[in-house]
Amino acid sequence: MNVEELKAIVAERIRIGDETQDEWDYGIEQCWKKEIEILSRDMTATINFIENECDDKTFCWIGEVFDDVAERTQSKDFLAAITKRAAKVVDPEERRSVEIDIRYASYKFDDD
Repeated sequence: MNVEELKAIVAERIRIGDETQDEWDYGIEQCWKKEIEILSRDMTATINFIENECDDKTFCWIGEVFDDVAERTQSKDFLAAITKRAAKVVDPEERRSVEIDIRYASYKFDDD
């Protein structure tokens, strides 16, 4: 997984949000699509990144696309990894926010 590419896209997403003050801006949507592609490409690498390399800030921002990644990959290992990682988020408000993102992601699995 290209961590630097992902972080650059997250930085771009933050910049667009700050400039436009519109969370549904087309540019943000394009950033989300790129994030989903990167995070869905190689689940082993993504899980490794989330468990071992992802800082809280990046983790909280990519939380916006957890549901799309879960839906696309149907990876229960991904869901377990983000759930475990969420417990380590230091800021309580950020942790609550990402826990909501994870709850939405958990609804995206096909019934077995």
